[in-house]
Amino acid sequence: MRIGLVVDHPKRDLPGAVMLGYQLARRGVAVALVPMYEQAVDVPRLGLDALVVNYARPVNLDLMRSFAKAGLALYVLDTEGGVLAEKGGNSPPAMAAHIKDSGYADVLAGYFFWGNRLHDAFLAAGTMPSEHLHLTGCPRFDFAAPRWRALLDGEPRGYLLVNANFPLVNSRFTGKPGGEREAMVRAGWDGAYVDGFIADLKQVFANYLAEIDRLAAARPDRTILVRPHPFESEEVYRNALARHANVVIDGTGSVLDRIRNAAAVVHLNCGTAVESVLLGKLPLQLEYLNTPITAGHAALPARVSRKVASFDELLGAIDHIERETETFDFARVHAADIEAFFHLNDGQAAERVADVLTRATTSRRPYVSLLATVKGTRAKPSLGQVVKGAASAALGSAVTERLRSQFNPARRDKRIEPFFVRTLLQRIATHDRANPSQFAARRAHCATTGLPLASIAIEHIK
Repeated sequence: MRIGLVVDHPKRDLPGAVMLGYQLARRGVAVALVPMYEQAVDVPRLGLDALVVNYARPVNLDLMRSFAKAGLALYVLDTEGGVLAEKGGNSPPAMAAHIKDSGYADVLAGYFFWGNRLHDAFLAAGTMPSEHLHLTGCPRFDFAAPRWRALLDGEPRGYLLVNANFPLVNSRFTGKPGGEREAMVRAGWDGAYVDGFIADLKQVFANYLAEIDRLAAARPDRTILVRPHPFESEEVYRNALARHANVVIDGTGSVLDRIRNAAAVVHLNCGTAVESVLLGKLPLQLEYLNTPITAGHAALPARVSRKVASFDELLGAIDHIERETETFDFARVHAADIEAFFHLNDGQAAERVADVLTRATTSRRPYVSLLATVKGTRAKPSLGQVVKGAASAALGSAVTERLRSQFNPARRDKRIEPFFVRTLLQRIATHDRANPSQFAARRAHCATTGLPLASIAIEHIK
């Protein structure tokens, strides 16, 4: 059996994909980690029985239909799915209705859920047969559970971690004007609401920068690590905070590592408040910077945080961070607010997903089609898709991906390197008391031509 896992943003999603790959390999499954941008040209050359994709959005519906028509069993394991809105395009009822009405329900073999809030919404809407809906949790959060936490960088450094979450108004990738607004409207948000939200968010972002500047000046002896969202421009932060010697701007590495090494986490409406609670680190929400619109857009991060109502209250909490952490009821917050969206913090999400996949997936004639690669796996490909597909078929996607990434930073950030996968895979095996030398990760190759692909193959060698 061979299963593909589509990886969206490696910095955020790759560790969880490797964890799931490890659990599948232990069960005798050959795994391929497929970069999201290369799935249309790599999937037809990997000989897969099933494919787990990173989301089910209108933009990739035609591609998913083509995969399903070719005989692949398709599953969804969202890369974003825990911090859901009460209303709008990513509220549970809206997401359930989208899958039911868009045509996705007709092509999916299963859907994995981070928590029961979205799972129950799918059940209530009759979106798909109940046996195709699987409450598992998300494998990337397995690393935050006590069972696997030792795999994180455990060297305590005591800095104050400031996490940012403003890619909508501080995008790292330049796009056409209004592109972010259009994307939200396409996802189901009301246009007037989006306009008001973006306007408020711009002002909140400016105020957030100003407060971090004040904090750095007020506590010059406290090291402050500012971590922009992966899709944000870091230059804005560097320019705004350049005068402070105690401020470091660094978005590299795993956010779980950074949280574990922090004394506390400062944020505003950032989903990493959840990871902070999972890891026992106090999340401090700058509630006084919120507007009614930004506060209501995604309420969960605020609910799981210690809210501060003023700058002076923020300083007081930071100055007494050990006492504040000791009195924060992490277990109660998880039970009351996190479990419904993120399920159990038991480190077994990847195992639950792997169990479903190995029970439900049956080996069939491997899906291999060089013609599909040339056409970008689309019934009516554009000229650009044909050019990309033909180049990939002729040279191998490992080569074409590397060439494109030289000119496009978005693609460069989404490359998957075999060395990282192999190193983490073997660390997981060692921690799990398995023989690390029996787990291999290498560049996958085309089943037809033998050319190297951008995807990474994971195997258990007995």
